[in-house]
Amino acid sequence: MQINLLPEQLKKRKTAQAYLDFKRLILSFVFAWLILGILWLIFVLTINGYKRKLSGIEAEWKNTQPVLEERTYLIQYGRSLNAFLAFLKEHIKKGIFWSEKLIALSELVSEEIWFNEISLRKETKEGQENMFLDISASVGYLKSDEAMLNKINDFIEQIKKDRVFFKDFDILSLIDINKAMGKERFMNFRFSLSLKNRER
Repeated sequence: MQINLLPEQLKKRKTAQAYLDFKRLILSFVFAWLILGILWLIFVLTINGYKRKLSGIEAEWKNTQPVLEERTYLIQYGRSLNAFLAFLKEHIKKGIFWSEKLIALSELVSEEIWFNEISLRKETKEGQENMFLDISASVGYLKSDEAMLNKINDFIEQIKKDRVFFKDFDILSLIDINKAMGKERFMNFRFSLSLKNRER
């Protein structure tokens, strides 16, 4: 048996208050979920924005990658071309140098002397590289051995005195003289010129 001592009006007020509290709880719950939903939406939109930006960057990178590869190739090609041009310039310079020397040398040769071989030789001594111009020649069609020896000496002296030819050399060394055996009277001789360091 239950005895309810609360007045009817107070009972109605308590029921209304309980309903109001429940309604507030529901609204708070809904509001909390709404805030979470808004935050989630903002987060999703931000992520999608970053994804779109990243996709754009990747697309731009794919478009610029061939350009970068071509740029790298052109840089490497330019370096190779510059190295080749420097190599070519140096050898052209050397070619002009030796052409001038050979022209000057040919002007010193008389009719009785002819060249058999002209070559460059490198020697390394005590860590220093030295370059030599080796010349093998012959002299002939003269009346005597003495005349041929005098012709060789005159030729060597003319080389030493020629400023155009000899200015880039240090020493001229006569290496060998020998008389050729045969019907014709002539002598073979070899001499060497040491090139100055600044021209090596």
